[in-house]
Amino acid sequence: MSNGINRIGFIGLGSMGGAQARELAKLAIPLTVYDVSDAAMRTFEGRAKLAGSIGDLGEVSDVVGICVQDDAQVNDCIDQLLPAMKPESTILVHSTISPATSKSVAAKAEARGIKLLEASVTRTEMTQDGPFVFCMIGGDEAEMARVQPVLDAYSTNTMYVGPIGSAMALKISNNLVSWCEIMLGLECQKLATAAGVPIEKLLTVMNRNGVMSPPMAGFMAFARNPGDEKSRGLMAVQAGIGEKDLTLAERLASDAGVAAPITTYVRSLVKQTVLDVCES
Repeated sequence: MSNGINRIGFIGLGSMGGAQARELAKLAIPLTVYDVSDAAMRTFEGRAKLAGSIGDLGEVSDVVGICVQDDAQVNDCIDQLLPAMKPESTILVHSTISPATSKSVAAKAEARGIKLLEASVTRTEMTQDGPFVFCMIGGDEAEMARVQPVLDAYSTNTMYVGPIGSAMALKISNNLVSWCEIMLGLECQKLATAAGVPIEKLLTVMNRNGVMSPPMAGFMAFARNPGDEKSRGLMAVQAGIGEKDLTLAERLASDAGVAAPITTYVRSLVKQTVLDVCES
């Protein structure tokens, strides 16, 4: 690959990260992956090198993507990567974390001569093949241009936002809308059912008038048919992610001096609401 990117690493093979790594594995360049889940790792046998540790992955990678759940996990990845990675290599943080954490890990990377970009992602296509995210970049715009071939592997759209912290603030704001929509969708479905409205008629109107978003539709469908234990377990993880995302939105609002009563209210409800659906 051009721009001095000859080897790629990816950490975190969950629903989002696994799909990003799926697209990276199609490139004509060696890919190394790592996840704490052996089952997630096994899905990449024959498509990528399976690293024994985060440090091992860092040693052999010019660009490393991180897609884990929260600030603590990102910090842990960074602490293991930085001693192993070469100067002038690059870290792409896809996880949704606080802008303060982004700035902190970027400073740690810079001290070792390693570039770090926020590369926040949000799904644009509900597909099992091909690019499927909008990638929002915070950091050095020239470095974004250098790693663009990597971003293009899984992105339908890429956009430079601004300095470190800006892309995370954008992603947190976007996620606030998504989680509020999800909670409204679950509530309106429950209300309509109790009032005797045929659900297919409710969905027809919501899809036609534009109020239905893909995340809302997904959670509403799950509530109607939670499926097996595996499906419920995956959704239970989303309950915690929702609470985390809305906590980040509360902190962002507080730091910016902006009142956010809706954020606080939805944050207080989201985890238990989704868990209740999983247990129904």
